[in-house]
Amino acid sequence: MRESSKFSQSTTSNTEPLPATVRWEYAAVLGMLTLWVFMLSVKIGTGLIAGLAVFSLTRLARRFYVRLFLNKAARAQHPVSRTVYLFLPTWLTTLTVIAALVLIILGLGTAVRFVIESVATQGPQLAEEAIRSLNTVAASLPEEVRSKVPGSAKEFFDMARHATGDLMGYAKNFGGASFFVFIQLVFALILGVSAALMSRASVAAGAASRPLAHAWVHAMESYVRCFTLLMGAQVYVSIWNTFCTAVFIYGILPAFDVVLPFRELLLMFTSIASLIPAAGNIMANTLILVLTIRFGPWVSLGSVVYLFVIHKLEYFVNGYIIGRNVQASVPEMLIAIILGEVAFGLPGLITAPVTYAFLKMHWQKWGWV
Repeated sequence: MRESSKFSQSTTSNTEPLPATVRWEYAAVLGMLTLWVFMLSVKIGTGLIAGLAVFSLTRLARRFYVRLFLNKAARAQHPVSRTVYLFLPTWLTTLTVIAALVLIILGLGTAVRFVIESVATQGPQLAEEAIRSLNTVAASLPEEVRSKVPGSAKEFFDMARHATGDLMGYAKNFGGASFFVFIQLVFALILGVSAALMSRASVAAGAASRPLAHAWVHAMESYVRCFTLLMGAQVYVSIWNTFCTAVFIYGILPAFDVVLPFRELLLMFTSIASLIPAAGNIMANTLILVLTIRFGPWVSLGSVVYLFVIHKLEYFVNGYIIGRNVQASVPEMLIAIILGEVAFGLPGLITAPVTYAFLKMHWQKWGWV
């Protein structure tokens, strides 16, 4: 009788219903995941990324100005002065975001022009140099493998053109696609700034009586936090990679009479590729390794060791910024990146690590992992 009572008690304890707040969290997280899949499926991933970036920038600027003027508003004696101090954060935040976006657009325009000019002048030579290095290695491989390696830049571009299909078709649709992306960016700017300028206290108060809305607000905050953590960490990683690569190709290698060609283009590629979590570092290191192969095995081995040390030191940056909140390893991030890129292209490649970090943060909170 006691055993049956114990069994019934244990069964009752194991089948206790979940708390209402947890059920609403499940619904909110599932809704965020569904929204992410939907936005990328209808090809508005660019707007999602731009909206998250604008939202994060606006929220950061607003927090700074609120802290700057909050005490002054509390000490102000005149009602007009108090009102001015209360509205100054919103005005200054809007001006700051607009100025930052203008500078970013001008910088991107300059960078794109530099990339086009560099690729037009140095791209074919860089391809020839990389293919020459590959042919040096391929000379010792079996004939079946060696026949698959392009022997010249023309063969390489012919293979790329055959693999990607009709490039003129993409060029014809470029104008329409650019306009569609521009519309996405405009809406992302408006929605991102508007959402970030909303008072968090008023939003929380309005959602307090509606549990799903309350859980949805917290889920959106968590997703934006994951985006800010990952993208902020990648900016630091890009700066670190670019600095270490510059030291390697301008300082260490020339000390051993090894001067890599196209160093400026290689450094620019490293800084841009390093913004992609996990995969960007592999892309940049692979290109450096390919260019150092023809200088001999010892130079290649030294490059591998140096780049391996750089990659391991990056863990301190990622571990400090991300690891204290989301325990996501590099293999996990790579799997998320590959799946996101295969399913949704470039927007999926960029946002898949954010979505995975968001999901794992909640899985850890619920005790699933």
